[in-house]
Amino acid sequence: MDTLNAITGGYKKQFIEDIIEGMTPFCDNNQLLELNKSLNYHTNDLIISENPNNIDLNYQKTNKILIKQFIKNKKLKGLSKRSLQYYESQLIKLSEWTIKSFIEMNSNDLKEYLIFFRELNNCSKVTLNNVRRILSSFWMWLEIEEKIIINPMRRIPHMKTPKYIHKAFTDEEVEVLRNYLYSQKSKRNIAIFELLLSSGLRLSELESLRIDDINLVECEGLVMGKGGKERKFYFSERAKVCITDYINSRVDNKEWLFVSEMAPYNKFGSSGIGYMVRETGRRCGIENVHPHRFRRTMATRLVRKGMPIEQVSKLLGHSNLEVTMRYVETDNELLKIIHNKHTN
Repeated sequence: MDTLNAITGGYKKQFIEDIIEGMTPFCDNNQLLELNKSLNYHTNDLIISENPNNIDLNYQKTNKILIKQFIKNKKLKGLSKRSLQYYESQLIKLSEWTIKSFIEMNSNDLKEYLIFFRELNNCSKVTLNNVRRILSSFWMWLEIEEKIIINPMRRIPHMKTPKYIHKAFTDEEVEVLRNYLYSQKSKRNIAIFELLLSSGLRLSELESLRIDDINLVECEGLVMGKGGKERKFYFSERAKVCITDYINSRVDNKEWLFVSEMAPYNKFGSSGIGYMVRETGRRCGIENVHPHRFRRTMATRLVRKGMPIEQVSKLLGHSNLEVTMRYVETDNELLKIIHNKHTN
């Protein structure tokens, strides 16, 4: 009831109409009629005014400004365009939910929002932790900028999530995928497959590649990784042959390394690459095929061949060794190889 008493921006009739409109896609006419009756009955004794308790109606404007400033700060730190969009979208959702300025929100407000988000989206703890991480980063920024004194996110702990086993592709699975793609005769898709398998590039890094970013003679290239850090990557002779064959077959003059196979030959983006990879897995009857699994596979193969984990970490562009170890921590054979290499 306290929440309803605090509603701003409209009278009771408009408030009920907005709820009915929002529920229309999920209810039939009879259910909407019953919902309308229930809302009218249960809000009968409530006074829902345009501005109860003189609440500042400029909170949305304030929140919009704060989001814009925060995103600029993250952009300066080198976050990818995709990450910036995700951060911004999550903060906009919170702004649309709350009736307060961000700087006035407390721990209870944020806990209620996270509960609301989980129930609305029926999401996993992993997804909810990602949202919590974004909110935590935002309120830490507010604290650093001295816009707040107490950081309410400090009282909302990280949720424990189940650990899943992330496996690399087996040699047999790699050959099944390869044989299928070669049979389809898409030079672009074959080149993507061989580059993913041998380079360990992230999906966002792969889609952003330009032809000038790679050196086919030396089988290497430059990519802008996470945090705006430029690093070298390397690829196999097989990938070199496939990429060269693909580039020579193209009739466009676009700068991107991978483009659509039909005019106007736009950049082949992450969604298109992801779909192609997943569809290849589905056609081959192999579960859990996605671009990032190729990255894990490359790391696994290198460690098995004796490359020090520190060098693998550098190739992958990881900021610390712990991140790289997550790639191999579920594989006892790999742990044994690493252990023996550093203790014998």
